[in-house]
Amino acid sequence: MNASPAFPLSEPSLQPLPSRHSCRVALLGFGTVGRAVATILQGDSFPQLHLEFIYNRRVDRKRVPWVPRDVRWTDDIEEVLASDADVVLELAGGIEPAYSWVKRALALGKSVVTANKKLIAAHGPELLELARGQGCRLEFGAAVAGGVPVLCGVSPGLSGDRLLKLCGILNGTCNFILHAMDTRSVSLAAALREAQQRGYAEAEPSDDVDGLDARAKLAILIRAGFHLQADPQQIATQSIWRVQPADFRYAHELGCTIRQVARAEIQTGTLLADVGPALVNASSPLGCARDNQNVLVTTGKYGGETVFAGAGAGGAPTAVAVVSDLLAIAQSQAAAVAGPTLTAVPVSYAFRCRHYVRVTPSHKLDAVNSLRGALTGKGIKLRRLLHHANPDDPQRSLALVTEECSTQAVDEALRQAREAGWLAEAPLRMPALMSS
Repeated sequence: MNASPAFPLSEPSLQPLPSRHSCRVALLGFGTVGRAVATILQGDSFPQLHLEFIYNRRVDRKRVPWVPRDVRWTDDIEEVLASDADVVLELAGGIEPAYSWVKRALALGKSVVTANKKLIAAHGPELLELARGQGCRLEFGAAVAGGVPVLCGVSPGLSGDRLLKLCGILNGTCNFILHAMDTRSVSLAAALREAQQRGYAEAEPSDDVDGLDARAKLAILIRAGFHLQADPQQIATQSIWRVQPADFRYAHELGCTIRQVARAEIQTGTLLADVGPALVNASSPLGCARDNQNVLVTTGKYGGETVFAGAGAGGAPTAVAVVSDLLAIAQSQAAAVAGPTLTAVPVSYAFRCRHYVRVTPSHKLDAVNSLRGALTGKGIKLRRLLHHANPDDPQRSLALVTEECSTQAVDEALRQAREAGWLAEAPLRMPALMSS
């Protein structure tokens, strides 16, 4: 299903693999996804794909008996690059040494399949151009949304439309955590431990919960959908760490739930993008996402909304996307058009929308009037007060929803309130993406 990259390659020199042999694959990285890919390839379902090499650091600790005996295990990357492998499958992750490996493999005329969103977000255009020049392929359908074919769905799938908005859940780990908090009233820490036990989250989960993983994926989608080159580090991110079970209770009062949302849109020639927790309608495609699912909602000028959904986190869904890319190369499914010209643009987070705010005021102040005054001073109107400060509540927190306003205005009002000394701790602010 993930047959085409975000920027398809089309070169007259691109030739099918010789029919005298199968597609020879060298696998770099034998972690969760690498093991899942090897499991698929060692069966009889895809005889045209032959796994020849497995590379990993300290490879002896990775060996498993179920891998066919003719597969060569190695910790020498030079051996892999010098081999007759047709495709290098990069599943090690990170920028380096993955970038060097992929660049060298492409320069040698070997096609590459990767699930490495950080690599593609940072160096995708350069590597695609190198692949094009060498008459080989770079496929990365698994880099965004795991087993959900969003990249080939956006481009070329929606290339006949003019996309205006992208809004989605791009990190299955965070969705599992927030869905567990929503439905079982568990703490974020408890939900995270369960995600780690299930293999959805790494031992060090910062990239997931702090939004860095989704940020890299959003940059790739911006490239695919808007034909713009955005620096991932310019995309504002907010961690889900401070979301509490109480926030879900307030969200339920509004018919909403909370999800980690990555969004981007073009407004008056400006690219807006951010990643972080947000209130969404419980009945919406984002609100209905369960467990480790990913969802992407695109809005086109002509076609309106299109929804992509499916399993995101975990080895098996990602492995399916990886194998689909391998099959595309083995079958030489070259795209019909060349990749678009990219324009590098700055990124703003100046969205206008409603906002959910939870604060813990100082004990000595009239919390409601103080917060209302701070917001009014920035021209922000209060839409709904969700919770009055309770004298018996040691935290004395309160929550509210503003009318539509700019993100910067809310952040500035909260910053001034904190500097004035009437906030006991940092506030939680997130967009309230409600339809009513």
